[in-house]
Amino acid sequence: MYILQNQEGYFLSKSGEWTDGREASQLFRTLHRDEAVNQLFEVNSRDFSLRITLLECEATSKNLPIITEDQLPPPLPIVEDPQNETHDSSATTETPTEPQNNALAF
Repeated sequence: MYILQNQEGYFLSKSGEWTDGREASQLFRTLHRDEAVNQLFEVNSRDFSLRITLLECEATSKNLPIITEDQLPPPLPIVEDPQNETHDSSATTETPTEPQNNALAF
């Protein structure tokens, strides 16, 4: 099985984001080396500053990659969902009372 890892040690997920790899079911993975190489080039073409490594690893019986502890990067910080925050009603934005005319006159 093949997975992709960047220079910081994070793994490519199915959604194209970089993750710490602790949830193996979320990782991009393939049994075919040519598919992994194609994905590597596709991701690298979007961000040429990445240094991506193709890792070959064993798979579990559920076809998930087996990643050893020494291959795992530090855990990513948990990001709170901004939609769950309470909004302060006093912090509303003001809208202009007069519509602005951006048309050019000749």
